[in-house]
Amino acid sequence: MGIQRSRKLRLHIFGSKVHKWLAIFVGVQALLWMATGTLMSYLKLEHVRSEHVISREPAPLSADAALPAWAANGGDLVSATTKMVNGRPVMELSRLDGSTSLHDPSTGRVLSPLSREIAEGIAMQAWSGPTTTIDGVKRIAKAVGTEFSGPFPAWQVQFGDPDATRLYIDASNGAVLAARSDTWRFFDFIWGLHIMDWNERHRINSWWLLLFGIGGTIIAVSGFVLLANRFPKLRRSRTKRT
Repeated sequence: MGIQRSRKLRLHIFGSKVHKWLAIFVGVQALLWMATGTLMSYLKLEHVRSEHVISREPAPLSADAALPAWAANGGDLVSATTKMVNGRPVMELSRLDGSTSLHDPSTGRVLSPLSREIAEGIAMQAWSGPTTTIDGVKRIAKAVGTEFSGPFPAWQVQFGDPDATRLYIDASNGAVLAARSDTWRFFDFIWGLHIMDWNERHRINSWWLLLFGIGGTIIAVSGFVLLANRFPKLRRSRTKRT
């Protein structure tokens, strides 16, 4: 007669088998996570995006470019665009130094920096969620934590929705630059923990992340070695060879 195994022992054996086979499938993906994460931490984004060999500097408009009479081109204009801002047509002039300005298309009168009222109007036009109000508007000229870092000056429009949404609007051209909320702030926090960048939360090339990625990869590989040694068939075949 065979040895009668207790219920506790059978459950232990079953759990060990489930753990062992799951460790193979889950462990493969864990190894891929660790190895690929380590490689991504090692590679520089500038090289990945070819920013070290490719220039995206815009070309200036030629002297004979078709422009309104008031738009004097001193060789630094790169574009002149007509667009709608807060329900009215305006002309946006962009320059080589990255600066922009808004003008009345007919007279050339400078409309930027935009007023608080215009920023509120742009924010309400951009809002597509449930009906809400604007709780506050303020002009900012420096970074706001990790949620907004420019360009400046800009308007910060605070909505009264449950997620405390903030909209950042470029005071020079009226562009909606960023939308932030409590959900974004929570995600930003856990993202910083994930990439081990607790301050700026955008660097994936820190030595901390690279070292921990290498360590995790070693742990995953050594786990597979230990797992292989636990398989009964492998142990029996090695015993027979011995």
